[in-house]
Amino acid sequence: MLIAFGQGGEQLEQQRNENPDISWIHDLLSDILKLSTDGDRNLLLEKYCSEHKGETEELILKDADSIAEMLVRFRNYSGIVNHKLMSLTDHERAELEETERIIDENQFDYYFQPIVSAKDGEIFSYEALMRPKSSMKLSPLHILKYAGLVNRLPDIERGTFLNVLGIIDLRKSEFLGRAVFINSIPEAKLDAEDYRKVTKMLLKHADTAVVEMTEQSEIDDESLEALKERYKNMGVKMAIDDYGSGYSNVGNLLRYMPNFVKIDRSLLHEIHTSPKKRHFVREIIQFCHDNDILALAEGVETAEELHTVILLGADLIQGYFTARPVPEIISSIPDDIKQLIKRYHQEREEGIGQQVYLADSAERVLLDRLAPSGIKCIVVGANGNGDVTVEGDPNVDSQIRIETRKGFCGRIILENAWLTSIKNKPCIDIGEENDITVVLVGDNKLDMGGIRVPESSKFTLAGDGRLEISLDDKEYYGIGNGAGLLHGELVFEQSGRLTVNSHGQTGVAIGSGNGGIIRINSGQYRLNLQGDVAVGIGALYASTELCIHDCDIGMEMTSARGTAIGTIGRSVDIRIYKTSAKIFMSGIELVGIGTLDGETVKLTVNEASCFVNIKGERCSAVAALEGKSDINFEQAAVRLTVEGSQSLGIGGFTGDTRIMQTDANTHVILNSAANVGNYFKRENIDSAHGKFVFTLNGADTIVIEG
Repeated sequence: MLIAFGQGGEQLEQQRNENPDISWIHDLLSDILKLSTDGDRNLLLEKYCSEHKGETEELILKDADSIAEMLVRFRNYSGIVNHKLMSLTDHERAELEETERIIDENQFDYYFQPIVSAKDGEIFSYEALMRPKSSMKLSPLHILKYAGLVNRLPDIERGTFLNVLGIIDLRKSEFLGRAVFINSIPEAKLDAEDYRKVTKMLLKHADTAVVEMTEQSEIDDESLEALKERYKNMGVKMAIDDYGSGYSNVGNLLRYMPNFVKIDRSLLHEIHTSPKKRHFVREIIQFCHDNDILALAEGVETAEELHTVILLGADLIQGYFTARPVPEIISSIPDDIKQLIKRYHQEREEGIGQQVYLADSAERVLLDRLAPSGIKCIVVGANGNGDVTVEGDPNVDSQIRIETRKGFCGRIILENAWLTSIKNKPCIDIGEENDITVVLVGDNKLDMGGIRVPESSKFTLAGDGRLEISLDDKEYYGIGNGAGLLHGELVFEQSGRLTVNSHGQTGVAIGSGNGGIIRINSGQYRLNLQGDVAVGIGALYASTELCIHDCDIGMEMTSARGTAIGTIGRSVDIRIYKTSAKIFMSGIELVGIGTLDGETVKLTVNEASCFVNIKGERCSAVAALEGKSDINFEQAAVRLTVEGSQSLGIGGFTGDTRIMQTDANTHVILNSAANVGNYFKRENIDSAHGKFVFTLNGADTIVIEG
């Protein structure tokens, strides 16, 4: 670069004699050659920019500044390196020379440390650990230190990949299909030929190799994104090492979004004696699980540390306690350690240990006191029947959930409580054969899970407080049970508001997949559902009977297939009275009140107002879309608005729809290309003391007053 500057200067000197207009470029280059700091560089640029403002001159100045920046960096780096080299002791100089010899001659061995499952102690994978061959007994840290000092880290990167992948190539059968973690220095750039060789070997062993890099890697965002995309396209998994050893936060972890997170030894040392460490590690593990990342506890050295990290939910274990690094590829760790891991995992599964609090009858449980101590679950009913109050702060997530024991009978009073589930678990898990009432006081939240009520139990919601349930999973339910299950008796007698916000593929806000008894006797309801298949109140795939009265219902649903009140797949019998219902839906195949695929719907709306607005393709506001619709409006105000290419305003596509109304006003507004006359006829409407209007594509086609 400097030689090119000199040559360029001579040429510009000659040009300056011929053309004085560009002589300033020669001065600029001369000044650049004298730069040593970024501050000087900025001052120089400001000076020339103020004197030369033409378009061509701006381009020249921009390129010159890039050259100046590289020159300053090179000089500073060289100065730092020279200073460090000058300050080395004789012993350190000898170590540096030995390091370069080891790198030049590729004098490295590799030991393999097993990484085991926290469930059963079986070997999950191995980490390949560098061991330099030298009489000076240099550690891997020594090698990296000196290699960085003389810019040999790319040689370490190339050698590590090719050496370990070569071992995998020769001894793949010995690994028994298990992964091998390979340490990487992502900021160490390989040349084109080395890059090609490493890529070829990684592609060959993409099913085995896991690239492991430290969280503190000095790699810019653009390079990291390219690296992540490269490994993703190759099918190679990534791991982050030493997480928590330095400045760690969720944002930094989101930057990598690896397949594995290795929690640093500094957080695990004597973790059983440190509530702060347990809290931090629990947060890391929870984040991993929420984002489908496996959490690996690294550097476990004692049975107490092993016990604690398993109870906290770690997926994988690595450390001297389970297995030391050895040159051989061992197939199993000692059986007594495996049995210990199984026992600790069983404790976690049973909820034994620090994570569980057994609430006594008539106890007031304060969430702000339990959360810092590591409690994850409150068990109600272990000490008999009775009432338990759970009190919290509506603005503070306790990250605690509730379970009730089999046969419990009593009340749980939620007072400003914010509960959070773990993945695939409800926030409140009602046990078998329970008769339980949840009383709402103040503002309460359930995050990442709802209230599970098994078939054998009865659940009542009461109180004048509010409850908000937030759901985000492939399958979900707000209050009830899962997609393939029945729920117990659900009774709603609260005067406050119940809100359910859900995102997922398949689910129901109130109810379950296979149905059960639902009695809504009072309260306010705001149900907001988004997904592929959804039901607001009712059942996904079973016949159901619904009685809804003395309440206020507001519902918004965006779903490919869905029913706001009723069922997807079977017949339904619905009675709604003394209620205000407002339903807004959008999607493809939708029914507001009734059933999509069931044979019949029987609906009675009495002393109520019902507003349904649907935009879709094949929809109807009130109907058995593929069956018989028997609809009765009494002392009701009904407005049904439907828009869709193959939609009906009311009734289904079998043409078997009967409507009776008494003292009711009904207005059906339909915008559709369907031949509605084939399915819905005037003679199927019996109206007394009211008005029925059917508006099709802007024109009133049926008007009945009487």
